[in-house]
Amino acid sequence: MKLLILSLIVSLVVFADDIKSLPNQAGNGDIDLAGTALLDSKEIEQVVGAPMEPGYVVVRIKVSPRTLNAIRISADDFTLVSRKDGEKSPALVPSQIAGPADFVLKQGKARSSGGRMHGISIGGFGTGTAVDPGTVDISQGDTKKAPDSPLLKILESKMLPDKETKEPVEGLLYFLLDGKNKVKDLGLLYKGPAGRLAMDFK
Repeated sequence: MKLLILSLIVSLVVFADDIKSLPNQAGNGDIDLAGTALLDSKEIEQVVGAPMEPGYVVVRIKVSPRTLNAIRISADDFTLVSRKDGEKSPALVPSQIAGPADFVLKQGKARSSGGRMHGISIGGFGTGTAVDPGTVDISQGDTKKAPDSPLLKILESKMLPDKETKEPVEGLLYFLLDGKNKVKDLGLLYKGPAGRLAMDFK
């Protein structure tokens, strides 16, 4: 009996060590998340396969459903948060990053009566209207004649797929944050069909 108890204790200690040795994860009974945040421009270029402008954060994410039924996975479920200043960015679609020049998102700031408010300006000349990143509404009009950029196709091919699945899926998420952040300053929020989760980056 003593040997059995000792064996169980050792197993629990080993299991606890395994959990501690796996950073950048979050999960519940329905879904598991594992991700890595990339801020360095060279790392981003290596992972994406093309350079991106400063300010973008790329998260390499793996989503593993744990339910018997398929779960809808979408980039819309994710928000990146900076603990440094509280700024938030929803996941961007590739066309917001490398679409027609007049509609590429640029980071901007605005002031409200309650103080500083972070937002995103629409337009390539720094004179766009600052809006809440969570409520960006872009009307691109007729863009059928606009050629697709090489970066757009690359971002689309590597983005986290939007699908219902029982199997693990992997891909990239794209965000835009103002200011200088470190990986340890960032957190990823998930709010979707599998509930709510928060993941820290190290």
